[in-house]
Order: sequence, then structure tokens, then C-alpha cells
Amino acid sequence: GHLAGAALDVFAVEPPRNSPLLDLPNVIATPHVAGSTEEAQEEVGTQIAQEVRDYLAEGVMRNAVNLPTLSAEQYRRLRPYLELAERLGSLAAQVAAGRSGMLGRVRIIYAGEPAELGTRLLRSAVLAGVLNTVLDEKVNLVNSDAVAAARGLAVEERTRRREQGFPNTLEVAMTPMHFGPGEDAGGFSVEGTVLHGTAPRILSIDGIEVEAPLEGVLLFFRNRDVPGVIGLVGTILGSRGINISTFALGRREAVRGAEAVALVRLDGDVPDSIVLPIRSIEAITETCLVRLPGAAGATPVSQSVSARIGSE
Repeated sequence: GHLAGAALDVFAVEPPRNSPLLDLPNVIATPHVAGSTEEAQEEVGTQIAQEVRDYLAEGVMRNAVNLPTLSAEQYRRLRPYLELAERLGSLAAQVAAGRSGMLGRVRIIYAGEPAELGTRLLRSAVLAGVLNTVLDEKVNLVNSDAVAAARGLAVEERTRRREQGFPNTLEVAMTPMHFGPGEDAGGFSVEGTVLHGTAPRILSIDGIEVEAPLEGVLLFFRNRDVPGVIGLVGTILGSRGINISTFALGRREAVRGAEAVALVRLDGDVPDSIVLPIRSIEAITETCLVRLPGAAGATPVSQSVSARIGSE
């Protein structure tokens, strides 16, 4: 075959000197100057500087090759839910890992604004919270999906309708790897929301309503709803100089001896060993000290939780 014509805009030397191609009637040569002029280079440099400034100052990520592109307004709305997602993932992983020592599946349910804003980054934030709990290596929004897949952590996502009371919610459930996809036995679920646009709060644990701030160092325990449990826990903490910031309670039903849960926020540097005397209380069936992202001693959390994800 024969070449009918050509259009060229890049040459080994620019501008081209004495090229015979320029004299051919079926060749169109256009100058390649758009990205090479001083003005263009200055504009590109300014744009890069602005994007770096926005990320460092506000966390706004624009034109990233491995993350969804968000406007400043989209990121402003999504940011508190990213924080909520990471903390729910961390809480669920720490409690579930303390039960079985190995995590197999995470289920994420979005309702209201979290579902409307887009779930890609929220899923990554949940997985970062889970993985940073049980791994020494640092996991972030960029690599959390890949690390989860490499570790054999299955991820299931759902959306549901807005509900009255708290229409914008995120739920994270962890299941040990030895249970099948349709079985939640041995798992742990937490649901939360964002209040006043910035404050992550927990709404329920394993379906039991309990509302509390989702931050800092938390003592989680499950117990039979009988008199004296709160007093015993408070006495143990007080005798060791540990102050209680908030104490949130919930129970499955208003019947003596029914299942109940508590989430206690603690001040200061709390040793992991505090769970031992609390675990010895007869009415308490489960306890775990949780360090959420941002809490003192929270990095790496894996030092206080004995767990692995998937098969080694």
C-alpha cells in the first residue's frame, strides 16, 4: 500500500530544520508549541502548585491517577464520612479479631448521604481502618482495596433506604473467615452516623441501640443486664487512676439478665491489661480495649490485637 498523506506535530528537533518532509504536498506539519511555550509551562506549574496546596491545606485531592476526582464541595461533604468509615472499620476489626484471631469478610451498608456521595472512597476508608488494625504496614485510601484483596479479605457492599431518626448512616460488619458467606455467627457489627456535619458517632452495636462519640480509647464490653455491673467496672477503673469520659449503655430488651453492651470512653494513657480484671466480672461475657485512629497509642493498633487476615 501507499501512504496517502500524513500530519505531523512532533519532530526530533523543534522547530525542524531543513526536513524534506516539509516540502511534500501531502504532509501537514503543525508546530508543537502548546505545551512548550513559557506561558504554558508557567500555567502548568501554577496548577500543580495549587493542587498540592489544596491537598496539604484541606485534603482535597484533584487529578489523582488512582483515586476518584472530587471537587472541593464534594470533598467537604464526604470528609466526615471518611473519618466515620475508618473508625467504624477499626472498631469492628478490633472486636471481631479479639474473638476469632482471624478476619474473613467485611460487609458495608450505606444509607442516605453516604450512598449518594459515592461509595468508592468510603469503602477504601473502611478497609484502611480494618487493615491498619491488624497489620504493621501502613494502609491508606490508595492501597487498601489492593491489600484487602491480597490478604483474602472478602468485601460485600449494600445500600438501603433512608430511615427515620438517623437517615445518613454507615454500617460495618466483620465475620470470621471460618464462617460461610451467608452466616454471620461469630461476627460483629457497628452502625454510625455524622452529627452536626463533623462529629462521628456510633448508633448501635450488633443491633443494640447505644449512642456514643466515636473517638479516642474505648472500653467495649458485653454483659448480662443485672445490677452492679456498672459499679464494678467504675471501681476497677477508678482504683487504677483511669478516668471515665463518657459511659454509653444499651440492652436488647428490658428484661433482667438480657444481653447488654457498653462503650466507655477513657481518658489518658490506658494499659491493655485493664481488660483482665474487667473480664473477670461474672456478668461480663466479652470485653475489648479499642484504640481508634487518632487516639494516643493507636499506631500501630496491631500490637494490642492478636489477629491475621486470610491465610498467610
